[in-house]
Amino acid sequence: MNYNEAILTEQYHTLKDFLFHYASFKFLHEKFEDITSYGSTEFWVYTINSHYYQAINLWCMIFGTEKNEIHWRKLGLNMEFTSIIISGLGIGIEDYQSYWKQLLDWRNQYSAHRVPGYRQETPDLKLARKVALLYEEWVATNIDASVSFSLELYEENFKDELQESFHKLLVR
Repeated sequence: MNYNEAILTEQYHTLKDFLFHYASFKFLHEKFEDITSYGSTEFWVYTINSHYYQAINLWCMIFGTEKNEIHWRKLGLNMEFTSIIISGLGIGIEDYQSYWKQLLDWRNQYSAHRVPGYRQETPDLKLARKVALLYEEWVATNIDASVSFSLELYEENFKDELQESFHKLLVR
């Protein structure tokens, strides 16, 4: 199957970065009470927010608008991915489109740019994570199973490293 290998390579790195930033955000957010005793609250709030903002920005590079150079449609496959998302997430097309728009709006109006007066609840990234993992399956199915990224394995290893680092911080 013909596809743009350079775009796939960049997508792989971007998806891996997305998962690492999302995992860092979740981990630090869950440990907030503990970590604030190791530095200023303000430092940790900014650190946690930075991981969240970057996760959304990275996700939108691949799944946001088609203008982005590494959007999934620019991979060169003529197969539909949106139907796989709907099926894999177990939600309707309208619900996914609403979620997609919420992420994109948050990125465009708050994270990457600032629109004065823009206020929206911060989107949950659980579905975004699932979309990233569905994309990995879609690529492996439509290009070649050997192209599998093992994103979930990378993510699990990274979470273990986060946990280990946190425990080292606690014993100091």
